[in-house]
Amino acid sequence: MSEDDDPAFIAEVNAHCVAAPELQRRGAFHGHWAELDDSLSFHAKEPLAILKKRWDEARPIVLHDALPDDVLDAAEEPLATADMGGALRSPTGLNEWLHKREQLIAPEFRIQRPIEERGRSKGANLPDERDLARAFVSWKAPQGRTIKGPTSVSNLWIKSQRLSLHPDDDSVRVRFSFGEEGPDDASRDMARHKLVRELSSRLMPEAAAINADPEILGLLEEWIGATPLLTQGIAYWNAPSGGALFHHDAFDEPLQGRQRGVLYSQVTGSTAWLALSVQDLVLRVREFVEFMEDGTLPAARTALITDHPRGDDVLAVVGDGERLMKELSEPGCGILAPLVNYGPDFTSLCADAGHAFLLGPGDVICLPNHGYASTCMHSVFCASEEPGFALSLAIRATTDGVDPARIGSRRARGRRGPRADTGGPRRGSGPRRSGGSRRGPRSRRS
Repeated sequence: MSEDDDPAFIAEVNAHCVAAPELQRRGAFHGHWAELDDSLSFHAKEPLAILKKRWDEARPIVLHDALPDDVLDAAEEPLATADMGGALRSPTGLNEWLHKREQLIAPEFRIQRPIEERGRSKGANLPDERDLARAFVSWKAPQGRTIKGPTSVSNLWIKSQRLSLHPDDDSVRVRFSFGEEGPDDASRDMARHKLVRELSSRLMPEAAAINADPEILGLLEEWIGATPLLTQGIAYWNAPSGGALFHHDAFDEPLQGRQRGVLYSQVTGSTAWLALSVQDLVLRVREFVEFMEDGTLPAARTALITDHPRGDDVLAVVGDGERLMKELSEPGCGILAPLVNYGPDFTSLCADAGHAFLLGPGDVICLPNHGYASTCMHSVFCASEEPGFALSLAIRATTDGVDPARIGSRRARGRRGPRADTGGPRRGSGPRRSGGSRRGPRSRRS
């Protein structure tokens, strides 16, 4: 909202506002959002057809209250992953966390090497500056187990990492994968993907519950046309002032056998999202530049064009559709990173265009991926006063096809009815079960 808006409109928003989370990330203020109550919600009468269309168009799909009760219950168990964020910020935290849980992965999985703290890694797995620790894990098939693929694997790993180096950001994550980090992120080695899924499910009961939920798996099967496999898990603890800058999760890989997308599940706390297809982001970037050029956003033009050392290059890229798409596909959106992550003005423009979402405990957002030219771009903020715990799982297919008889099966359609947010004008997402939301001050930009 703006102070210049119709007073009746402002009054109506305030009457339905259940929370006004402040969007603050890595020292940059992005305004407040007004979260509206359920009386203004919109839910499609035929959600499956609409959601499938959104998936095919690489647009985000938000399902409120979609997580099975097992996930939320697991967050309150003695070995709950949700409470581990603070301990994992220490370089020794991962070692301590795995030591407490090693009985959950024995005897098939075994920690193969000591935890390697930041700066000590050798060879292919060179550390990121944000890395805290890494544990390598081996696996050996139990006697009598009949499986396809290898009977032993030695290159699984678990890594703890800060989300950023900003002094005000205490966010941390733990990632499960295998092989050489980077080159093997898009690996099609399904045997190892299944082992990574099993490893993360044993160590995190929340992940196990999601991997076993027939309703979530049924929807994914409907959208990807194959039996889904949720793998390469990442556990997130998004802290106040933390979150992720605009990016995508696509790889430069053939469409056949590719990663299909990402399933992000909010277990505790809240997160605020800007999520949209790369094609929609192209439109928003061009609109933003038009506003800067016609004098509507003079401060933004000064910061991003006039005083920016590559301001002329930004204008040239935005004026060339092919270059614009290519630049947005670069890690972190390349030269356009300062623009798409620019404060309340660009955040507000995206929100007003229907690309803003709030996730609370039990909510899920699906981020489709059909390659660099058709993927879901997203930007994340912590929207709660305490760190929130979430799980991100890569969506792959166990096969390249699926038995046509399973498409539209009762497993896929017999849902308990999570509320789907299909985008469009701002809609209410309802009060949260966490009870942590509070009404905050209005801002000039929402």
